[in-house]
This record gives sequence, structure tokens and C-alpha cells, in this order.
Amino acid sequence: MLTKSAVLLVAMAVCPLLAGAAPFFSQTDVFRQGDNGVHTYRIPALIETQKGVLIGVADARHDSDRDLPGDISLVMRRSFDAGKNWEAARTIQKVKEGGVGDASLLLDRSTGRVWCFFHYGPPGIGFMTAKAGAKTGPTTLQLHAIHSDDSGASWSEPVDLTPQVKEPSWQGMFATSGTDIQTSSGRFLVPIVVRDGKGIIHSLNAYSDDHGKTWKHGDPIADGTDESHNVELKDGVMLQNMRNGTHRAIARSHDGGITFGPVSHDPALIDPSCNAGITSYRQDRDSILIFTNAASARRENLTVKLSYDGGRKWPAARTIYAGPAGYSTVIPLHDGSIGVLYERGDTHPDERITFARFNLEWVTEKRR
Repeated sequence: MLTKSAVLLVAMAVCPLLAGAAPFFSQTDVFRQGDNGVHTYRIPALIETQKGVLIGVADARHDSDRDLPGDISLVMRRSFDAGKNWEAARTIQKVKEGGVGDASLLLDRSTGRVWCFFHYGPPGIGFMTAKAGAKTGPTTLQLHAIHSDDSGASWSEPVDLTPQVKEPSWQGMFATSGTDIQTSSGRFLVPIVVRDGKGIIHSLNAYSDDHGKTWKHGDPIADGTDESHNVELKDGVMLQNMRNGTHRAIARSHDGGITFGPVSHDPALIDPSCNAGITSYRQDRDSILIFTNAASARRENLTVKLSYDGGRKWPAARTIYAGPAGYSTVIPLHDGSIGVLYERGDTHPDERITFARFNLEWVTEKRR
């Protein structure tokens, strides 16, 4: 297994950061509606392993495009050449009864292990039909996890994390899909959405300080906040970026994502109430925030934006795809480029899931 320093040396020697490079952009479809007899593929998750393997996971919604409860399994494709080509799709989670969905991926930097979090819905159970009372069981929407130590070639058996994370009073709970982070302290942060005992929806974080062995949850952030993602700023503050109406809601934490200060809305981040992606990109000594979402009042116009001051301003932006578009997730790649896995289509955003790769110069390129 490569150490962190070895991985960094390889990345610097083979693929130095592309500062000052010519702008470039490419994209390829990874999942398409109807492939392998699947009605619709939705909900992209993306990670790059320490060996440079890209792993993309999505819902295979077999009979319709609807959320759980439904016949849904998790499928994976991998790329060994920075997203130019992808191996054949492979099912990594399927249940005999009910369904699974909404995958998110996390890389443990110290071990190289890749985690996949997802929710399991017993027959008839989804986020709005789950019941309060039980920690887990046939009326509970459950949070499960699997892991891989070989870049996705094989996966562990699922573990039910629900009893550690869910409060009995909560009516429903699920983890936000996309890409999760490990903080500089080593903490795993998995953003979750809960429907509390009064039916009010909140964003908060599940977290682990022992590499996924045990889990706790932080405090609810604000009423009405939904799917979210977080990023660590250079001063150790955690920035939570949340789905909440027509603009993204923002809150900051000084204790590693457990409690948060006041919530505000970012006027620069228009949103159609849809899941989005955010990540931190290191360039020299600076940290640049990269944000992707459907920047419109409707699910369309998938856009990337850059912030150089911890998310207070977003001076650089470029449209990745102007047509119908939905969920997205974004990560920095080992070679200094940026990878985005997102939903798009010609008439509807759920027609395919596409991987786009580009560099910062493409985002900031001056255009006539």
C-alpha cells in the first residue's frame, strides 16, 4: 500500500499541477437511460483512489425514475485513465426485498480504504414513509456502509450504521449522495438528512473519529435544510453548503462539523433545490473552493464556480452543460485536473450521468 508521501511524490513526478497549462475540457457519458435494461440511472457518487482509479456509483432504478421505495440497486463503473474509458457496469449492492440507493463515497487517506455509504429501504419504506420509534428494522430507512481495500475490485458485506446514528424520535434519515470528506484531523464526515419527530427536515453530519468503527451524529443545523456537503477551510472551519430553496444555505462550524453558527443564504449560488457538489482544491499554498450545481431556477445549466476566499465570493464561473441537469459531485484529481460526475439530458436531466474533466484554466479562460 502506498503511503501518503509516496502518493504525493508520484503525483508530482508524473502529473504535476497544471498551473499555467492550456485550458482543456472533455466529457463522456458513464450511465445512460435504458442501458442493461435499467429504466433510469440517477444519483452520481465519485471518488479517486490512492492508486488513481476513478470509481463512479449510481442508482440503477430498474422500473421507474422514482426514489425509494422502489426496485433500486447500486451499480459501479471504474476508470483507469482519468475518465477517458470506463469498465463495464457492475452491481455492488442489490437486495431481495426493498431497495438501496443514494450512494456517497469517502476515501480514508491513511489506509487507502474507500467507503460507500447508502440507504436501504425495506419493502414500502422510503424517506417519507419511514416511521419513528425503532432504531432499525422493517419500518426504518437504514444507513448502511460497505468498504473496499482494492480500489473497488471487491467490496465488504454491508454494515447497518443506523443504531449508532439514528435517534428513535426521527421519522426518517438518509445520507446525502455524492462525495464525503475526511478532515485534516482524520474525522469522517457524512452529511445526513433527517425528518424529526415533528416531520421537520434538517441537515446535520454523522461522524467517525476511529476510521469508521464507531459513529455519532452532530446537531441539526436549521429547519428546512436538506441535502448538503461540507468542505474544510484553511483555518479548520467546516463550511456546510445546503439545499434550501432558491439559493444555497451556508453555515460554519468551529468544532469539526458537530455544531454550527447562524445560517445564511448565498446570493451568488442560485439553486433549483437540488443536490450539489463542493470541494477544496490546493494550488501552491492557497485553497480554492470549487462548487457545482444546476445554477438556475430549474434543473438546468450545470455550472462550476470558484472561490478564492473561503466561499464568500465566487468570481469565476463557467457552464459545463446548458441543458437539463440535476445532481452533481466534484473532486480534485491527482493530476491537478477536476472531475465532475453529473446528471444531464436533452429533454430531462435524468437521461444520463456524465463525467466531465477540465482544469482551472478552462474555468477562468477569457471568452469573447
